[in-house]
Amino acid sequence: MIELALVTGASSGIGKELCRLLARQGINLIISGRNIVELQALSDELSLLVPVIIAPADIANIQDRLGLVELIHKRMPDLVINNAGFGLYGDALSHRIRDTMEILEVDGNATIQLTLEAARTLIDAKKRGIILNVASVAGYFEIFPSLAMYAAAKAMVAQFSQSLDDEIERHGVRVLTACPGMVNTGFRDRAAGKHLEEKVFGTMDAIFAAEQIWKQIQSGKAVNIFDWKYKVAVFCARYLVPRRWVAKILKRGINKRLADKG
Repeated sequence: MIELALVTGASSGIGKELCRLLARQGINLIISGRNIVELQALSDELSLLVPVIIAPADIANIQDRLGLVELIHKRMPDLVINNAGFGLYGDALSHRIRDTMEILEVDGNATIQLTLEAARTLIDAKKRGIILNVASVAGYFEIFPSLAMYAAAKAMVAQFSQSLDDEIERHGVRVLTACPGMVNTGFRDRAAGKHLEEKVFGTMDAIFAAEQIWKQIQSGKAVNIFDWKYKVAVFCARYLVPRRWVAKILKRGINKRLADKG
């Protein structure tokens, strides 16, 4: 039975809905994110159900990450959900190098560091536990122009998570990989640099994504691509559709969002 969960990226989107879902299950929470105002509001809401610890952190910042690592060592959460992440739409060279590398820092390096620290902490304490890393279906496409660094970082996380899961499962610690498709959160607005009004076909809401992740935690399924439309899309892109067509389709979708007048 899960007693304490740490959730990064908890101040909005999937992270916030995961915290609400976990609180309804009676699981104590450590909630982390950049927006202290939103974290406090979420804490006020969920403290009526379970004890909540607020851990403000910008995980792009190494010092902030070390604060989370210290908290992991001290509290030893038996569920760690690495959910924080962001991307930028458009050609890689259209962004500042600093911004592009921050994607790798948040989506890749921070996730891997927190995963390793949580796994080592649980194993040393001889505790069973689950680490769930929110990757993306984008990481399963061999080519993703206009979302290159995000897709690459998520592919790295997915492969790392599956390999580590195989290495440490014998200790009673699992590393699960969740791969949602497009989710109707603030991710799209941040990636585009503006508010997007149009809801793209296949977009799921954050509550659905959180429910899928919870089901995965309960089942122990190593990798979960959701929903079925994205499973079909990945299969077609890998085995049926020529690579250059895949690139053209994906890039056209991103460019359409960038052209949105919202």
